[in-house]
Amino acid sequence: MSKKKWALLVFGTVLVFACIKLFYKTYNEDVVSKNADCIIVLDVKRITNTILWNTITTPGEWRKPDIFSSGSDGINWKDMVKIPDYVMIFHAKGQPANAWYTVLQVKDENDFFSGLQHYHFKKLGSDEYINKDYGIHILKNGNKILLANAAVESKNMAEVAADIFTKKNYIAKKDLAKTIDAKSHLAIYIAASNFIQKDAIVTANFDKRKIEINTTIQLAKQYNFTENHFSYSSNSLCSVGFIQPSAEIYSLLDSNSKKNASKILNMDIDSLLLQQNNWYCLDIAGIKPMADSAISYEYDDNFNKVEKVVVNTIQEPAFNFTIAGNNITNIYNYWQHSNKLEKTNAGELFTPLPFVKSYCIKKENELNITSGNYQVTKPDKNINCIFFVNMLFTKIPATLLNYLPDNLIQLIANIEALQMTAKKDKEKILLNCVLNKKKNDLPIVKL
Repeated sequence: MSKKKWALLVFGTVLVFACIKLFYKTYNEDVVSKNADCIIVLDVKRITNTILWNTITTPGEWRKPDIFSSGSDGINWKDMVKIPDYVMIFHAKGQPANAWYTVLQVKDENDFFSGLQHYHFKKLGSDEYINKDYGIHILKNGNKILLANAAVESKNMAEVAADIFTKKNYIAKKDLAKTIDAKSHLAIYIAASNFIQKDAIVTANFDKRKIEINTTIQLAKQYNFTENHFSYSSNSLCSVGFIQPSAEIYSLLDSNSKKNASKILNMDIDSLLLQQNNWYCLDIAGIKPMADSAISYEYDDNFNKVEKVVVNTIQEPAFNFTIAGNNITNIYNYWQHSNKLEKTNAGELFTPLPFVKSYCIKKENELNITSGNYQVTKPDKNINCIFFVNMLFTKIPATLLNYLPDNLIQLIANIEALQMTAKKDKEKILLNCVLNKKKNDLPIVKL
């Protein structure tokens, strides 16, 4: 055989191997409990390939990655367990909301137990281990392990383990295939329930410019929504609009959630979200600096009183919040009777917002809470929807970002804008969320 043919054969072999390595994927049907009502599927190869391609096409990111580097003694999670083509994380019916599980296969017994010692896992039983610092709870059965959230002490991990390892009660193949067939970086399967009529699939994908999340749900007939026409300014820091939830939807909000919302708003939320209302809209034009002076007194050497003025620059939101409906008088009267409004020369001061001077303005079918520093901007966007959110992270002052948790700052550091919408399509609701990246060479998703 000639050298040319040998070269072609080697090249073809390498190409086939590369295609299998990068694109051929399989999944196990025995890793999700039959009682799962929600499944999150991570397409490991699709995620890896997208990040690899984004890196290849972004020269500024050409540097040696350290994601696969081992610890100082060579112990690594990848040596302990096999990373499948699809990582499946699921929630089981009747379990706490934050109790999530996943099944993985042990790669090497010796490396697995060495890793447990290296990461300081505490042994609870013959095959049970926990590390609360990492938030991982492990049950081992043969060459498989069930992982759960260690922080959830009220979960029934033994029941889930029995379903998978002993009873062999796995979710139906057709339900699992729905999530796999979504062909996205991340897919979430939500089983039909009293709230939604049919199974729903949420998909999330990303590229060099954005992260996009989509889903279509069909709610139970008693949960209905209408659309409203909203206008907003795309230059505002944040614009939010939503319709009045129906009585059936609003009843889903538990008392504890209502209590927390009332505490945040500094008023009873039941007195605000009345069924006579039609829609709500919030426009935060931006964060504006304001000089605030504070007067204190000191004494000189002769004990004479000396006035001292300290000027501080504070940041205040410039916003307008609108409540629209056929009978907003009830809300206005409630605010008056509960001393939420205070008459001043500038107007009726809205006292539940002490951090910025805001005033209540009542019209025939609208009630507005407007900050004193707000200037009306002409809307340049229109949308018919159930709700929408448009947010520009780049308009948030850096001084305010410092008050956020470090992990949240890192998460939004390279995000320019967020758009969310919920629209009707006959009996279905279409949900869309897009996170747009800043115009730079930095990746939107990091491993």
